[in-house]
Amino acid sequence: MNIAYIVLKGMPLGGGIEKYTEEIGSRLTERGHVITVYTMKHYGAKDGYYRGMKVRTIPTWRSRSIEKLSASFVATIKQCIEDNKTDIVHYHAFGPAMFSFIPRLFRKKVILQGHGIEWKRSKWGLAGKLFLRLSEIPSVRLPHAITVVSNVQRKYLKEKYGKESIYIPTGVNPPQIESPDLIRQYGLTGNDYVLFVGRLVREKGSHHLLEAYNKIKTDLKLVIAGDSEHEDEYKKELSQLTRKNKNIIFTGFVDGKYLRELFSNSYLFIQPSELEGLPTALLEAMSYGNCCLASDIPENREALNGHGYVFQNKNVEALAYQLNYLINNDEATAKVKDGAKKHVLQNHSWDDIADKFEQLYMNIIQNSIRK
Repeated sequence: MNIAYIVLKGMPLGGGIEKYTEEIGSRLTERGHVITVYTMKHYGAKDGYYRGMKVRTIPTWRSRSIEKLSASFVATIKQCIEDNKTDIVHYHAFGPAMFSFIPRLFRKKVILQGHGIEWKRSKWGLAGKLFLRLSEIPSVRLPHAITVVSNVQRKYLKEKYGKESIYIPTGVNPPQIESPDLIRQYGLTGNDYVLFVGRLVREKGSHHLLEAYNKIKTDLKLVIAGDSEHEDEYKKELSQLTRKNKNIIFTGFVDGKYLRELFSNSYLFIQPSELEGLPTALLEAMSYGNCCLASDIPENREALNGHGYVFQNKNVEALAYQLNYLINNDEATAKVKDGAKKHVLQNHSWDDIADKFEQLYMNIIQNSIRK
């Protein structure tokens, strides 16, 4: 099969969607399928091959409000005109899938993968939210199939549009436990910090975590691992919230061994997000046997599946209370670790997820042939 993924920030650079595509696409290439990934040039991706996948970069406007839509449009046109061998065009997110009518005109099969409800994201103003809510209609109606990473999204599509979707969640790789080596440059020795990993955008809630951390007394450091484009004002706000607290460490974007070390050696992982699809960082933290504390939004509860702790979303006082309780209660943190690790490794395997996508692609193509 020939499958095209539209559109990513970069490969291998990027966030949750990029990670998802990398893990699935690389496995499908190992099985003999041809995978082409369209990425935005200004994020630093380069044309060529990565883990067997063909990476194609496209120019786009470097603007938070239109970059992904413009990139999706350009990638769609290029894909349809330049590659007539593609069997499946796979769109990531509801907004970009508004262009799915174009590959359909070229008799290609189209899949939409929902990673979250786009119009709810904090970066959009009223006009942006309205546009995304309207664009959601063709995005849902036109594809041949829709997959979602959480049952929350599945329920949303059924109730709002009467549309059935296929639940294929986010996955994790088996953990690679690392001793604290590279992270010693931050003064970390293991079990001496609480950890946040994610994009530095408002919807991820790191400002709530900083405010809560400043309300408690502890020797544990707070590590904020992540970064984001187009968020200078928000990052200034976060910097102000540190109050010159030397125990708060911003590492910037980390991956590879740095990230594995952070997951392997933290005392507690925090997921304070206001909005999610299905949080990859939370699942990864659980797979490493971390005790996790998350906001009580449905997507976080779905990921935890009872193997962790929650606090009321956006409630700094509630977060501070739970944070203080878990920091001072080793017994409470210890009792959820094994269950969290076992649950994630049994239910969120990338190999199993790749199997599901391969079967879905084949079913769509075979149904087309029969018709």
